[in-house]
Amino acid sequence: MKRKLFEISDDIVAAKTDLFASDEEIEERLKILMNELVHKEDGVWMLYDKLQDDINLADNYIEKIKKQKIIRQNSQKQIKSIVIDSYRATDELPKCSEFNPLKILQSAAVDVIDEKKIPEEYWKEKTVVVLDKRKMLEHLKTGRKIPGADLKHSDHVRGLK
Repeated sequence: MKRKLFEISDDIVAAKTDLFASDEEIEERLKILMNELVHKEDGVWMLYDKLQDDINLADNYIEKIKKQKIIRQNSQKQIKSIVIDSYRATDELPKCSEFNPLKILQSAAVDVIDEKKIPEEYWKEKTVVVLDKRKMLEHLKTGRKIPGADLKHSDHVRGLK
């Protein structure tokens, strides 16, 4: 019967705290459980590694799809450019119909050539305030209380990305 990692871990804890077994029995039971745990951990690593391969494959597919998307977006831009160039060359708008809803609209945007020459009235101030989490962490580690924040501890598994 294949057992789960946490079941083996529970049995190790139970064996270590068994009040009715002798030291030799506990040692023998722990040796068996540790051996089982090592094999299970090897399986966990292999599963993790296999999942990483799947993630890498998905990343490759995503990259290919992004490239194809860019190619299609560039094609759309070229088509728009052709329509605009045709309008400029003929000075006629494309004929609109149910099958051709294209219209050419003109828009205006500011083209800043030299920011240094722009008068002060066209500038606006922008202030950004962000938390200094490094400073907060240092203070929380020393035991200092900060309203609205707590020190959060988390476990990390070394050896897994």
